Amino acid sequence: MRNLSGRVVAVTGAGGGIGRATAEAFAARGCDVAALDVDVDAAAATAQLVRAAGRRATAHAVDVRDLGAVEAAAAEVVAEHGACHVVVANAGVTSAGSFTAESLEDLHWIVDVNVWGVVHTCRAFLPALLDADAGHVVTLSSMVGLLGLPHNVSYSLTKGAVRSFSEALRAELVTTSVGVTVVFPGAIRTGITESARGDQAGRLADLGRSRLAPIAMRPPSSVARAIVRGVERDRARVVVGPDAHAVSVLTRFLPGRSGLVGRLTGRMLR
Repeated sequence: MRNLSGRVVAVTGAGGGIGRATAEAFAARGCDVAALDVDVDAAAATAQLVRAAGRRATAHAVDVRDLGAVEAAAAEVVAEHGACHVVVANAGVTSAGSFTAESLEDLHWIVDVNVWGVVHTCRAFLPALLDADAGHVVTLSSMVGLLGLPHNVSYSLTKGAVRSFSEALRAELVTTSVGVTVVFPGAIRTGITESARGDQAGRLADLGRSRLAPIAMRPPSSVARAIVRGVERDRARVVVGPDAHAVSVLTRFLPGRSGLVGRLTGRMLR
């Protein structure tokens, strides 16, 4: 989709972090934006930033775990904007710690948001994308979707599922006017660490608030810029950050070496 000007972009999890930065990045390219978030006030704040940039924006309350709610939001977006050309399935949560210490409740929670949320979003918005003259789906995986990392088992599960789902969906839609891009960010400085679950969630949250965060984690804007470029160039994969690129290289040249990573991280946690 070389020309983004005048297109309508829907972003889930748009209330902050990567979602908000993505909404602003598309607005800078001349797009109108529908900001979707479980926190409608946060979505409204993002919409206001888009309007301040001179583009039209709407805010929609939606829990991506609820297919009916996502379908209703998709209908609202089309009704208010007249079309939808790009959907960014960004909403997500994380977990950190030992898999054996993780509750089934937390495991269902992360799968419901990170996997079913993406499936629901694509299912609800694809009809509008197919009806448009051109469309694009963007999904957010992670570097742990490339290589499952220890102490991130449930998160790796969900992001690996997003990767496989996105690659298959792109292949299925190859004869249509809808493209699919899956994004693999490394460590990004967002509020996701504050809502993390798992027995190491506290350490993860502390890292997000530490002085090392600006050094160890890239800003959300870096992912947003990569997303826009990925849509413009119809890229199948977009890898963001030196850590994610390192993991990508590791999976190509040293496949199956997650055990080595496990030993290293295990020593760090001890």
